[in-house]
Amino acid sequence: MTELSADTFFPEASSFYVPVAGSTMDEARTLSTGRPRGLVRAGRQTAGRGRLPGRVWHGQSDESLLVTFWLPLDSFGTAPPPLLAGLAVRRACDAWARAAGAILGHGVELKWPNDVLCGGRKLAGVLCESGGGTVYIGIGINCSQPGFEGDFRTEPTSLLVETGKAAEPADLLKCLTDAMIEVLCLGDTWRSEYEACLAWRGKPVMFSPGIEEASTRGTLDGIDVTGAVIVSGRPWPSGELKLVIDEGAWT
Repeated sequence: MTELSADTFFPEASSFYVPVAGSTMDEARTLSTGRPRGLVRAGRQTAGRGRLPGRVWHGQSDESLLVTFWLPLDSFGTAPPPLLAGLAVRRACDAWARAAGAILGHGVELKWPNDVLCGGRKLAGVLCESGGGTVYIGIGINCSQPGFEGDFRTEPTSLLVETGKAAEPADLLKCLTDAMIEVLCLGDTWRSEYEACLAWRGKPVMFSPGIEEASTRGTLDGIDVTGAVIVSGRPWPSGELKLVIDEGAWT
């Protein structure tokens, strides 16, 4: 494990890099003891997990930016950490593209509550957990994969696929930490920015109140002040909803 210069990344924080980790989330829980703010990046992880049971995030070494931040819960004010983290990922990808002279032709959208899409395909994911007054924000961004094999609920993509240029994880991390600092200062304006890039807003969606519940149709209206998604006029917290685009509405 390598401890990185704090002022290179997140101010007043501890920064670490590990070549291989089970998951950066687990590493962060260990490293956060006695360190109120920090981040840990891994070149590769062998047991990265997603928000839903059984979801994992694997990859070859340094093909993705794999990082977990930890911050005091009160750093987020009243804003939901997963949604602020999604905004930070979107800002970071845009900042990297500008610096690299790359073009994200499809634009970057946020699929409530945890995914970042480009052209309808999954570019990044966010997983937030909390404990002891600390929020752990796990982020994975596909950087240099030329393609993907296997079956996926949402087809994946990478910055290389979208722009023709591969992002170096360390470069993208600098963009991401800058963006994280920015979004923590948004105050009440986070909601309007999130809704402006909300995937499927105003479109028909299929949703169910639980993983095993029957699906029904509705219209994705937006996000309320708590971060709950509004479908057909009703707010739904993230723990109670599975949300997908209603493909049948387009046939």
